[in-house]
Amino acid sequence: MTNVMFVFRESASEQDQNRIVKRVLSMPGVRAAGRISPNATKPVLRRLWYAEVADQSVAEQVIGSLRASDKVQSAELPAPRRLV
Repeated sequence: MTNVMFVFRESASEQDQNRIVKRVLSMPGVRAAGRISPNATKPVLRRLWYAEVADQSVAEQVIGSLRASDKVQSAELPAPRRLV
C-alpha cells in the first residue's frame, strides 16, 4: 500500500474537487481518498488530498490521471521517510 498526495488549484471549486476525487475512487486499486485535513476551514488546507492505493503501478496511474486535469496543481508520492 502507498499514498498519492495531490493539491487542487485555487480555481478548483468544491464540486470540481468532489468530481475528480470520485473519479479517482473509481479507479482499480484505489482503496480510499480524502482530505488531509478534513476539518480545515482555510481554503488552502481544504485543497490538500490523498489517495490510498494498492501499489506503485496504481500510484503511477493515479498520478498521471490527476496531472492531466487542469484543476490539479500537483500530484506526487510523498517523500520517503526513515528513522534516524
